[in-house]
Amino acid sequence: MRLDRKLLLIAPAIILVLLFLGIAYTATQLHVLASVSNDWAARSQFITAVAHGTKPLTERQAVEMLQYSVAAEKQRTDALIATWQLLVVLAAVGLVCCGSLAVGIRGVPREHWPRFTRGRSAGT
Repeated sequence: MRLDRKLLLIAPAIILVLLFLGIAYTATQLHVLASVSNDWAARSQFITAVAHGTKPLTERQAVEMLQYSVAAEKQRTDALIATWQLLVVLAAVGLVCCGSLAVGIRGVPREHWPRFTRGRSAGT
């Protein structure tokens, strides 16, 4: 069974579509990651109120807040590292697909390329 030359063009094109979907997914996840910080001002005001003594905070509550803060920072760091790794992999796949498309396009004989002769006679 002979490998069809169209497959050399179709497969990388499909992978490029999936690649762009992966980039859109990554952008969405980065947006979600950034939107978690929308209530930063309220949290900062709470900490300021505790520092000024207007809001009471027990030692146990303070330790729990610190533990929660450290856990959240670890998860955020892990998410950023995973996003970076995903973008690197997607970029590598994109380069390979573009190279495959370039090789595939060069491999298609010229006589199979579409001719734009609509509306013109074959002799002109």
